[in-house]
Amino acid sequence: MSLANKITAARAVLIAPVICFLFLGQREVVLALFLVACAGDVLDGMVARSRGEITASGKVLDPLADKALYVALLASLAIRNEIPSIALILFLIPEVGLVVGGIIVHWRGGIIQEARIPGKAAAVLFFASMVLLLLRFPGRMEVLYIAIGASYLAALDYLRVVIQAKAVQNTDNLGTVAESATQSEPASHLQDE
Repeated sequence: MSLANKITAARAVLIAPVICFLFLGQREVVLALFLVACAGDVLDGMVARSRGEITASGKVLDPLADKALYVALLASLAIRNEIPSIALILFLIPEVGLVVGGIIVHWRGGIIQEARIPGKAAAVLFFASMVLLLLRFPGRMEVLYIAIGASYLAALDYLRVVIQAKAVQNTDNLGTVAESATQSEPASHLQDE
């Protein structure tokens, strides 16, 4: 396992203590652990690029660790009645769609979509909303709903890119078939003579 993937795994391990400390009312500890996990998200990407350890598994595990952390935190806050359940549901729709869609697309076509600007913008907004929620800062729900809206836009962008990639892939396959047919045609013509 690469160093970058080990950092990603360590981030995932932090989810359990984050939730435990949240239910124990230790918000400062939760915030500190959350910030460490987010710093690990930045660090694992830097390590992967600097060491040439960018792997398909890393491209899948990194966003899964992020999503698991955010789902766990939002679900815990919903259970504690600190956010409405509808906010959790609205958050889950594009996130589950992205995970399931990503798995299906990878399984059927080998495409792994890398992070794009809309997804990164949504991630920054979710980070800000989580910090504001943990600090119980005024305006935290508005920022959360803006982040959720941004995640829908990121999901639509992802869908657009995957559709374009599949169209290009299909065109390339058709081109390969057409080239094979064109190249074999003169040979068969020569055999007839």
